[in-house]
Amino acid sequence: MAVDTLANGIPGSQSQSATPIVVDSAEADSAEIMALAREAQRIWGAMSLPTRARRLSRLAANIAASIDPIADTIHEENGKPRAEAVAHEAVTAIQFARHTCHVASAVLSAQAVPLESHPSRSAELVRQPFGVVLAISPWNLPFFIPLSQVLPALLAGNAVVLKPSELTPDSARLIEKLLGECGLPEGLFQVAYGDGSLGQRLIEAQPDKVLFTGSVATGRKVMAACARLPIPVSLELGGVDAMIVRADADLEFTASAAAWGATFNAGQACASVERLLVHRSIHDALVVRIADKMNRIDRSRELGPAVDDKQLHVWQEHMLNARNAGATQAAGGTFLPGRKLEPTLLTGSQVAETEAWRSETFGPVLAVLPFDDDDEAISMHNATEYGLTASIFTADLDAAKAMAAKLRAGVVCVNDVAATCYGSPEIPWGGVGLSGFGRSHGDEGLLDATWTKVIEVPKFAGPNAKRPWWYPYGPDLEATMSKLGRALAVENPVRRAVKVAKAGVSIVPLLTRNPRL
Repeated sequence: MAVDTLANGIPGSQSQSATPIVVDSAEADSAEIMALAREAQRIWGAMSLPTRARRLSRLAANIAASIDPIADTIHEENGKPRAEAVAHEAVTAIQFARHTCHVASAVLSAQAVPLESHPSRSAELVRQPFGVVLAISPWNLPFFIPLSQVLPALLAGNAVVLKPSELTPDSARLIEKLLGECGLPEGLFQVAYGDGSLGQRLIEAQPDKVLFTGSVATGRKVMAACARLPIPVSLELGGVDAMIVRADADLEFTASAAAWGATFNAGQACASVERLLVHRSIHDALVVRIADKMNRIDRSRELGPAVDDKQLHVWQEHMLNARNAGATQAAGGTFLPGRKLEPTLLTGSQVAETEAWRSETFGPVLAVLPFDDDDEAISMHNATEYGLTASIFTADLDAAKAMAAKLRAGVVCVNDVAATCYGSPEIPWGGVGLSGFGRSHGDEGLLDATWTKVIEVPKFAGPNAKRPWWYPYGPDLEATMSKLGRALAVENPVRRAVKVAKAGVSIVPLLTRNPRL
């Protein structure tokens, strides 16, 4: 196994600093990677959660000190504007790291559970690390997405093997370096570089949990590979996210949100706006405003390229399909040198027949259709197998909340583009349907990195009585348990307590009778 070491000592640290492992996919021994991770996890998992949080709390400051190289690397690797690399990845990563390290101990601490039907006993829920977590991350947010997978898993007590996209290895190297400065046990965090075949081998080496972010097609392969073993998996697979604009919306504000939401990172984001549903009364006026704003996007400074020829081909296919369907290009539609597509706005009734409306373009393309009332907008939104994010623009917040309750999406934002929420570390992130399952970010992201153990014990030490529902069975047992069941169903807590006590009187003979089995 080829290993590239980046050792970063921590002044004053009493522990050995991390020596992250960089694996050459041609030589990677997946079994060796997992064995090293398991040994490190035994050390790390034995530490208290506050100790782990203190170690990793250095990460936010480490990122803050490296904003420029982070932005430069991301810009060079996937071409996104440098401003987006700073705002959408480095800065959000700082906030995410600070918040997640701060709340981890409280979120993952043991939770007492009252036992109404067993008042003499107590229970608690204990969060347990899975062991070794394999994170497979994409190229579109090559720094923040893997970091938001890795950090909660480490805080929860897991070891992590990160398999980044082969298109953006240098962004993963930055994560490796920054975590290496946090004083982690050697082998706790390893980065394996390679293509999908390496990801397959790592799954076959049987990690204890897999976190995958990427396309539906690859997500299905990951899930199938995990199911054969089986290994629990969380999937974030993207979407064809919609913005709904009611008749009372602020048109200028909404047009700005739509133009940005559809084209930031050249539309290469799972939460970019791909479908626009506009009330018929304002449809034409809003389309004009969005087209104007799209036309004013700086093609050199604010518009990024397709990450590679494969993604460019998807854009070309979707644009050809839209033209063949007869959709109108209200803006854009022209391909530019450097794998760029002008910000494109598709309109007309034929839009409903296009691939840009039905499936994920993952490019700077926005498809628009009108609706006549809220119910129709909800129906149009939900007529897809995806369900990641949605946004509603309106002056009526009560109406927006009523609509949001009926939308099939993991995240719904009112008067904001849902993609903005991805930078909020408090909010869980994930979808339904073809958008996947499981959650990252927020408390649920930390919980998703653990499994639940129940520990149930007597409240007091003392003599043990046979449980009334144990052997031997008989008519008296059935009658007594039926009486108890009816008592437990009483809604009023005082009356319920009285009836349960009366039922308890008839339980006493069952506890003392002979023979005892």
